[in-house]
Amino acid sequence: MALGAAGLLLVLLFFHSSPKNDISIEQGQMAMALVGNMMTNGVLVNYDCSKNTAWVNRAVWDKYNADQKRNMTLGLATVCDSQHAGYRVSILDYDTRNQIAGFDGKTVTIGK
Repeated sequence: MALGAAGLLLVLLFFHSSPKNDISIEQGQMAMALVGNMMTNGVLVNYDCSKNTAWVNRAVWDKYNADQKRNMTLGLATVCDSQHAGYRVSILDYDTRNQIAGFDGKTVTIGK
């Protein structure tokens, strides 16, 4: 009986300690669709979640408004989070390699 209780306690502790901010399957799929759309539209050149970095075509990026840029940034961060690379991303201008947007897990920054 005591062994069963100890086993149950271990299982409960395991589930209690698991991350609570895991994204749902649907969120991951929607974010992947957004990233695919960004690639098709020519705004996203490439991304590397292991480096939490994405490179964009600045001429196309600048055609979007601030809300759209925010959503694209969060979509990329969500994709990286779904790949267990962390919920953050730096968006770099492909040509200059300068950061033009980012998300650190709490705050979205969009440069001018």
